[in-house]
Amino acid sequence: MEEKDIKKEELDFVYDDDLMPVFEKLGIKEDFINGKLVCYYCNKKVTNENLSAFFLEDGQIRLVCNEKDCSEKLGKREQNL
Repeated sequence: MEEKDIKKEELDFVYDDDLMPVFEKLGIKEDFINGKLVCYYCNKKVTNENLSAFFLEDGQIRLVCNEKDCSEKLGKREQNL
């Protein structure tokens, strides 16, 4: 069975149990576990508890926290795509 390139697929959601394998395939698992990744909009550290979304932009994985302002900015971004 051919493994799909996850960077080329659109994901609508990821279950909590599937998050680490996805992050591993994206090459950000260790940085996420070690608290090195921050929200694209507010620069707050993103954790399992506050992760709202992630997306690919300009070849980079962008994470978004669950702060209201960040969620609103993400919603506006999605409307413009």
